[in-house]
Amino acid sequence: MTRRRIVLFAAAAVVLGLGGAALLVPLSSLRGPIEAAASRALDREVRIGGSLHLTLFPEVGISLKDVAIANSAGAHDPDMVRVGKIVVGARLMPLLLGRLVTTKIVLKEPAIHLELGKDGVANWQFGKRTQGTAENPFSDGRLGVKDVRIENGEVTYFDAASGTTKTLSAVSLSLELAEGRKLTLDGTATHAAVPLKLAASLDDLDGFIKGGASAGQVQIRSAIVNTDFAGRLAAGGTIDGNISLNAPSLRRLAAWAGHPLPPGNGFGAITLTAVVAGKNDVYTLSNANIALDRMKLAGTLAIDTRPEVPALNGSLTVDRVDARPYLAPGGADDVAKATTAPDANAPLALGALKNADADLKLSVGGLVLPDFAIDRAAIVALLKKGILQAQLTSFSAYGGAGKGNLTVDSTGSVPTFRAVIDMNGVNVQTFLAEMAGVRRMAGSGAIHVDVATRGQSRIEMLRNLSGKGSLTVAGGTITGADLTAVARLVQSTVTGQFLTGAIGENARTSFGTLSASFTIQGGVVRVGALRLVNPVVEMTGAGTINLATRQIDFRFEPHALQGVPGLNLVDIGIPFTVRGSWDNPSFAPDAAGLAKGIVGTVGGLGNKAVDLPGAVLKAPGDALKSLFGGN
Repeated sequence: MTRRRIVLFAAAAVVLGLGGAALLVPLSSLRGPIEAAASRALDREVRIGGSLHLTLFPEVGISLKDVAIANSAGAHDPDMVRVGKIVVGARLMPLLLGRLVTTKIVLKEPAIHLELGKDGVANWQFGKRTQGTAENPFSDGRLGVKDVRIENGEVTYFDAASGTTKTLSAVSLSLELAEGRKLTLDGTATHAAVPLKLAASLDDLDGFIKGGASAGQVQIRSAIVNTDFAGRLAAGGTIDGNISLNAPSLRRLAAWAGHPLPPGNGFGAITLTAVVAGKNDVYTLSNANIALDRMKLAGTLAIDTRPEVPALNGSLTVDRVDARPYLAPGGADDVAKATTAPDANAPLALGALKNADADLKLSVGGLVLPDFAIDRAAIVALLKKGILQAQLTSFSAYGGAGKGNLTVDSTGSVPTFRAVIDMNGVNVQTFLAEMAGVRRMAGSGAIHVDVATRGQSRIEMLRNLSGKGSLTVAGGTITGADLTAVARLVQSTVTGQFLTGAIGENARTSFGTLSASFTIQGGVVRVGALRLVNPVVEMTGAGTINLATRQIDFRFEPHALQGVPGLNLVDIGIPFTVRGSWDNPSFAPDAAGLAKGIVGTVGGLGNKAVDLPGAVLKAPGDALKSLFGGN
């Protein structure tokens, strides 16, 4: 005697209306009985605070004002539904036979509060619940709903577990329920000032209300995002099915969803297709294909939206990542540019590291960083509270292979960096050309660096760079100088002979090894032991390179390893210095070192006269200037 009493009271009202032949009949006397019957049917308190009226033409109708349906016990809001006015149209003949079959239900300016409790039970599960299930007041055939319209309403969704509320305003929907089972929905709403066009369906509303799952579809269209879902849905946002999504700007989408990114470049257009499984605000995307800016990603990605910042976990392959645009600063409206590299003096944009946590395994087809490019890499990246730890378990670059790790800490006012890189089999010509602009040396090398720095910009990072490293090149060549001829030139100083062909674009030197170890402090590289060896010359050197100012200060000392027939002064070397800008350095012989070498050698010749032309002192500097190609 719950829903049946509603029907009987409605039928009695119709009979009274017919007997009185009135177009508008007050029903104040039936307020209490209708409230009691509806409360028992829904297992919730139902209150009618305003007037009730019955209309006969053009169809039987009931008008109710100020209607409220109480929320479940302990819910966030006292009322689940509060409506300013409800208009119900009913078919007359079924009503006389004891069934209320509505032709339409119109809810004008309702406030509907949906809620998922901490126990996982939704407040739209009406009736008495047994072991997590609930009754469906529309499924027994006595209450048929054909057409329901919501006009200019508000719908909120409160998640008791996370304490978050989402709101839809300006809700205007048309709902159709067939025999208490299949629900279709179509209409418009607004979320965070963005108008949405909505369409959805549930194949089994009865099972959904009882806490089970139902096959269904959801479609959202807006200027911010377009998405389609087809699969199974259950209470609490549990979903399992196929999803597709596209948005003109991931940056705008993130801000609209309540997780704004800091101003910057990139994070523009995004498209996604995946198999999605979601429960308790954790969504796993399998067989995902994502296109973001100029990147293509594929794999599995889990997104936990419960923390203050989203947490990502998964394994992805990426065709190519150019990190330079994302490090460049951008304006508040810069949402799609992804081609700008950061200027050396511009602050690096690292704020995005604080907008998500991540634990990802990445297989990257190409990675471009400022002044450094990687062809392929396997990366394990851990991002937690603004600290990025990236372990490059293997990578290939510049013809060689290596491994390393990078740590970026963006939590302080000034970010800090630490990098350890080991590489072997490197194409030195390509590597030095990109890293230092030196293009005259070729060979296969091994490189080790262990450096740390801090700074807001790349130039600050160079000035604060510290660490150590080493470089070894084997089986290489140097173009622009023939060190064999230079060695003979060194030996010819005692006779005044000059050799041609020692320098020039066609000159070439092969060497067995070139090695150097260095330390870095305050952006200044200090090379303590540089050694180059070929069959006729061994050259040692030491000095400094200021990375920020691009200044060099070196002293080199060549030694001939093989003599020239007919000459005895085979071990005279001409030390020289290289100073100034590394783009245009100055070369000069070290007169003190030269004199010391000559005195020692001449002293061993007894009384033999030696004529040393002064012009020869400049020749080694010219030769070395050609050797380094002005770089």
